[in-house]
Amino acid sequence: MKILIADDENAMRSILSHFMEQYPSPYTDYMIVDTGEALRNACLQSPPDIVFSDIRMPDLSGLEAIYEIKQAVESETTNYYIISGFGEFEYAQKAIKLGIKDYILKPVRYSTIEKILMDEERNHFLGLSLETAWSILDERKALELSGCIQNLAASFQEGGQAFFNTLSEWKKKSEEKAIPIDPAFFAKRFGKDEDDYRMQVSFLERSTSSISDGSYSKDLMQRITANIDENFRNPSIGLDMIADELGYSTQYLSAIFSKETGIHFSQYLTRKRLSNAKQLLNTTNLKVKDIAEMCGYSYPSYFIKVFRKETGCSPQEWRDEKRE
Repeated sequence: MKILIADDENAMRSILSHFMEQYPSPYTDYMIVDTGEALRNACLQSPPDIVFSDIRMPDLSGLEAIYEIKQAVESETTNYYIISGFGEFEYAQKAIKLGIKDYILKPVRYSTIEKILMDEERNHFLGLSLETAWSILDERKALELSGCIQNLAASFQEGGQAFFNTLSEWKKKSEEKAIPIDPAFFAKRFGKDEDDYRMQVSFLERSTSSISDGSYSKDLMQRITANIDENFRNPSIGLDMIADELGYSTQYLSAIFSKETGIHFSQYLTRKRLSNAKQLLNTTNLKVKDIAEMCGYSYPSYFIKVFRKETGCSPQEWRDEKRE
């Protein structure tokens, strides 16, 4: 897991570096920067899995940098955490609107960072217990196995050829070490308490006998798009929020979404928001800044920039042209 830390205080960078060295995962790879601009550039060059950022830094603030990153990247799978000594509600409000996962006040304890990293890794390797994922000692293989298990869970109720194909794939990937599905995940997604690999295989082999064309990914897509339709006005909506609600990892849903639609989640969300904005521009006399807010944009200036990029004109020019 790639972790990026941004803080302009030497002492805080040293503390967080020490925390990273203590964390027992074989997969954590961290980088530390000291400005908001460096944070933005690093994320745009190679998006990390997790960002811990201070708020007040030279040039760009942490919140400004994160906002620019979230609007620029197409595939949004990074989770952001704000670390700050400022407890004012104003900062927390802005963080929530940006979809930041948590707001951590200094002084920061190792136990707080450790819990966050473990929770993130559990989601990263969803379907495997953390101990099992670490024991594989190969992040790529652990992620492949996690994706296979999530495919298995998604196709379980439907059965069909997709389920049997995925079951065979999981058995093939697990056979050497008899790697079991996380018992908690197994109980939740398959409806049975089973912690032994062989017994899990036996249960899943007996669970269905129907053979048909699987369409579980299309069903999952319908649930994702329904969630977007319901929540696109919320500035903080993101694939991580939907993944948490549906019970899948962000990486898994991102792959399914791109495969089924041919575009990234952020592109789909932008199109949905702009379609709604055009309708409001055509049918109401609402101010542009109010339409921006109603369509999920916290900053009207950014809404105008996105609208112009999509249509070649500003929202007001669009409205004037349509009415003429």
